[in-house]
Amino acid sequence: MPNSKGFVIRSIKNGETSIIVSCYVEDKGFKSFIVKGVYGIKKSKFSKAHFFPLNFININFTEGKPGRLSYIKEIKPITLYKSLHSNTEKSTVIIFLSEILESVFREEGENNQNLFNFMFRSLNWYDNQAFCNNFHIKFLIELTRYIGFYPNIKDDEDVYFNLESGSSSHIKPLAKYIDKDEFKIFKKILGMEFEDLNYININNESRSRMLSYLIDYYSLHLQMFKTPKSINVFREIFK
Repeated sequence: MPNSKGFVIRSIKNGETSIIVSCYVEDKGFKSFIVKGVYGIKKSKFSKAHFFPLNFININFTEGKPGRLSYIKEIKPITLYKSLHSNTEKSTVIIFLSEILESVFREEGENNQNLFNFMFRSLNWYDNQAFCNNFHIKFLIELTRYIGFYPNIKDDEDVYFNLESGSSSHIKPLAKYIDKDEFKIFKKILGMEFEDLNYININNESRSRMLSYLIDYYSLHLQMFKTPKSINVFREIFK
């Protein structure tokens, strides 16, 4: 049986006792599995908590026949998060980001070691912070580095960012764009490390607009991208 590390992206109930779980697997990329007996009457060797969004797990699975899903036979958590699923704000962020990642991986689902390492580092960093209201903004910006449309700042004097072209401009674009003061914030976050995020002061209104810009940015560059269903709950938590 193959043995792999992976992140849970989504799990949905399948029939009376089973679930279908989608994972981003280190050596396989985006892959879906069936897990039997999770909701059975008898005590299962699988806990529902194993399949919380963005859990970092080790799985043994049997490869399915062509056109069939593989079966997870064993699962063990690798990282036991301290706060990502117990803190209300953080768990809302995690659910939101898992929806974003599901859209991304449906289009860009091949294994990418650099992307896998990025997810591991950034999620563990976030788990160890008391709070960070700007984590999701930085995560979404950095994620584009690994999927092909990282922002291109042509000149430090530019005052607009063209969301369609993915590059800065001194001339006002005809397409959707980020302008002036909010472009300054965007560039600051772009140039920061995760460790510096709590040193930038962004009010809730600007943070909400920045998120809207990033959703538009992903929509323009990924054909299969869908706005997360959890975005309204997310905005309510962070307003």
